[in-house]
Amino acid sequence: MNKKVGFGMVGGFLGLFLGLFAGAYLGMVIGGTFFGWLEFSNYPGLTGYELGTYVGGFLGILIATPLGSIIGVRRGGKT
Repeated sequence: MNKKVGFGMVGGFLGLFLGLFAGAYLGMVIGGTFFGWLEFSNYPGLTGYELGTYVGGFLGILIATPLGSIIGVRRGGKT
């Protein structure tokens, strides 16, 4: 396997996990601060901070995975 491809895959996986946890944490903090009062009647038990956690985790994955892959490919290209 090419060195750049290996570093890109490792960077993508690291970006996936770090983006998930960081995005979920920030979504929980922001959702709990601004949307803690919100409750959905169609989904019992789903409150605003839980929805913020899910949305933040999803956005963190979408942003951090390609970013980690790009950083890994750049890192693999250096000698």
